[in-house]
Order: sequence, then C-alpha cells, then structure tokens
Amino acid sequence: MFLLKQFTRPETLFVLLWGSQLVRMTWPSTATDLAGAVLAAAFILRVFLFLRRATIVLCCTLAALAAALIFIYGGPANVLVGFKAAPMFAGFFGSIVLLRATGEQLQQIAQARALFARLKPDHRLGGFLVGSHLLAVVLGPGAYAITAPIIGESKVENEHLAAMRACHRGGGVAGLWSPFWIAMALSSQYVPGVPLWHTMALGISMAACALTASHVLFAPEPSVALLWRALRSLQPIVPPVAVCVLSVALLSGVTVLSGLEALIVSVPVLCALALLAKGRRAFVTGVANTYRGTAHVGNEISILTISLALGGVIRYVFAETGTTDWIGGLDLPAAAVIAIMIGATSLGALIGVHQIVSVSLLLSVFTDLPVRVAGVVLIESTLAAWSCSSIIGLSAIMVGTATAMFHVTPGQVILGPNLKFAVLFALGAILVLAGVNALLV
Repeated sequence: MFLLKQFTRPETLFVLLWGSQLVRMTWPSTATDLAGAVLAAAFILRVFLFLRRATIVLCCTLAALAAALIFIYGGPANVLVGFKAAPMFAGFFGSIVLLRATGEQLQQIAQARALFARLKPDHRLGGFLVGSHLLAVVLGPGAYAITAPIIGESKVENEHLAAMRACHRGGGVAGLWSPFWIAMALSSQYVPGVPLWHTMALGISMAACALTASHVLFAPEPSVALLWRALRSLQPIVPPVAVCVLSVALLSGVTVLSGLEALIVSVPVLCALALLAKGRRAFVTGVANTYRGTAHVGNEISILTISLALGGVIRYVFAETGTTDWIGGLDLPAAAVIAIMIGATSLGALIGVHQIVSVSLLLSVFTDLPVRVAGVVLIESTLAAWSCSSIIGLSAIMVGTATAMFHVTPGQVILGPNLKFAVLFALGAILVLAGVNALLV
C-alpha cells in the first residue's frame, strides 16, 4: 500500500512523465509516444482536483468545447496531439524546476540580493529594471523572490510601486528571448526548424529596445547613461545567466536537437555539475527540492495539454469545414498576422484569457495557412504576445507572482504605467517585426 501511494504521488508521476520524454528522445517510436500520452493522462487526472479553481474552470471549458466539436465533426484522434506533446513540456518544466532549485543553492543568488541592496538611489529603478530582466531570463517569476524583499524595505508607497512596476516590466520582456520560458518551447513546437540563436538574436535586440524605452519613459531621470551604469553595477549576475543561455543555444546549434530538446538535455547536466561542486549536501537538497517542486506545475501542464488537444481538434474542424481555405483566401498580409497574434493574445490576457490558450489556437491556425511570415518572425510575434500578456494578463503567472511577492493588488501591477508600456510595446513590436519580415520574405 505504501509503495502504491508513493507511486501515485503527483511528484512521482511527473518524474515518470519527465523520464518518458528522455526515453522518447533516445528511442522515438509509436510505443514511447503512447506510453508518454498515458502517463500524461494519469498525471492530469491525479492532480486535477488540486488545481487552482480558475484552472479547473478553464480546463473544463476547453475540454467541453473539444468534446462538442468532436461530437459534431468527428476526429477524436486529434485530441492525442496534446497528450503526445505533454512529455516534452514535462521535460521542460522539470528542467526549469531543477534550475530554480539549483539557483537557491548558489552564491550568485545571495550576491544578487546584495547587489540590489547596494544600488545608488539614482540607479535603483534602472537596476531593478535590468536586474529583474536578467534574473527572469533564467528564473522567470522566481526573479521576484530576489527583488521583492529589497523593494519591501521602502516605506514610501510611490517609490514601492515604481520599483515594483520597473521589476515587472523588466521581468515581463525577458520572454522575448529566453529559452527557459514556456513561450519559446510552445512556439518552437508549432514552428519547427528555426535555429534557436536566430530567435534569441532578434528577441534580445527587441528586449534591449524595450528596456531602454521603459527607462526613458518612466524613470525620474531618464538617462540612458544611468541605465548603463545600473547594468554595470549588476555585472556579476551576467556570467551565470550567459552560461545557461549559451549552453542551450550552442547545443541546439551544433547538434540535431531542437532548442527545447537541447534545454531538456543541457540544464540537468549544468545543474548537477553546479550542485556537485558545492558538495553532496547541496546536491541532495537540490534534488529533493526539485522533486517537491514538481508537484506545483500541474496547472501549467494541464492547461497546455488541454489547449494543445483543443488546438488539434480545431485544426481538424477548420480543414473539414473549409475554414482554413477561407482564411487562406483572405491573403492576410504579414503585418495583419503579426498584429492579430500580438493584439488578440494581449487583449485576451487583459480580460483573463490565459495566453497559453490564445497562442495555441492562433498558432494552430496560422501554421496551416500559406502566410508570408518568416518562421523566426512568427515565433518572435508569439514571444512578444506572451511578454505583453505577462505584464498585463489577469491570469498570467508573472502578474500573480508579482501580486503575492510585492504585496500589491492586480490593478496596481497591470494598470497605470505598465498598461501604457504594454500598449506602446505591442505597437512597437508589430512595426519592428513587420519590418524584419519585409527584409526576410
């Protein structure tokens, strides 16, 4: 009985699901695909009642819509799209949980807190902006665990809110180029074959422009020189971030592995080396924290799997009903496709529609159309939409984490300067990506 209870724990099922992806990468076959799909279904059923209420409502709504479409148009096998992809994303989330657990053991994290605390008054907002961005590239919402305690020391509400919003803007646009965000993993599944470094190069250029614009628009002293000095004062954070990012990019560039597969392979190796260097106790603690942490990714895995399943059904329905041909006949210009991806996803996020749902459905449609959009531009449009949604989305993990960590209301996170920035950022991203696409296509 004890062994059965341990075997059916969410953490154990997730580790098995994670392991099934490593097996699939080594021995790809129909059998390993089926085994992964079965484990994915078992994991979702096991954690379903323990998900957030909003996640349960969303998943039930998506599942009901998929069931209705299948009842009307057929094509039940298309549901397997989501469950076959789940092991890949389990490998991604498992690697990210391990990365965060490793970060908690490293001296650089404590050093980052000290660096933030020592920032000069005129560097603070710039430091929080770029520092939160660098940390969020690897840690995602976990970056706020470092910056929030420092900001919490401010006794002036306006200063507290300004610093929080700077952190949130900096952290939000990290999704433009980070291979450790689910946005990159999801978009690369729909638009395969684009070298990871192409997307990262375009994304980091856009992120640099976005951070500069944020500083110029919202800092009390909008000096680019101050922003550069703030970045230099946080220079010790750069090496560990660079090692993680470059390892994934290089592995995907010199092997046949996709960017997502390269992350799943390289991150555990890097983390194991970093933990072993600190001794056996740090290694055991990191592994134990990773095991416990996997129990908390059920929300994301469930939404992703069911969204992908619905996307597969909608793709089938659109093909059967001629909707795909009709949309293709509209001959949408590239700028319209980019604007729809960024605008629809961002507006949906603002009213509470999770960006996983919007992005999955839009990519499932656009990738079936003969749109004149370069692959790297379509992926970066998705990342821009995700970043914008992370800043203003009611159901976004970044917003929820900021609300909890900084002790503010969702309105204080989303509205005001951040909403203004999101609108300008979205418009700028559409123009930039339309221009890049014109050069590539």
